[in-house]
Amino acid sequence: MDDSEPGEVPLARRLGPFDAIMIVMGGIIGAGIFVNPAVVARNVHTPLLVLGAWLIGGMIALIGAFVYAELAALRPRVGGQYAYLRDAYHPIVAFLYGWTLLLVVQTGGMAGAAIIFGRYFCELFGLSISEQFVA
Repeated sequence: MDDSEPGEVPLARRLGPFDAIMIVMGGIIGAGIFVNPAVVARNVHTPLLVLGAWLIGGMIALIGAFVYAELAALRPRVGGQYAYLRDAYHPIVAFLYGWTLLLVVQTGGMAGAAIIFGRYFCELFGLSISEQFVA
């Protein structure tokens, strides 16, 4: 199933099942699971609505997973979202997406995870540090 151009060296597929599961769990669960339940419960007020909100969110995530499963079945090439955007639109769209992901999306996620880690670390060891210095 190698549909690469002649003379093009395809990327090696080196991820095993364990690697893939850990990447998906890290991407889906992330650090937000430690903060979001309290925010949802504070704003919704009833346990049934809290569970309903999580169920709706899970259904939306499942639909997104089905979309990516369809894309992977249609275009079984290495490259993920970059390859899909390159093939569907134009290489410049995929290029801009890749750099935006690197410079904006992932850095924001890493900063959020660092702040959450800092808060939990301070709580665990009983440190009272100003909020601006936590991360």
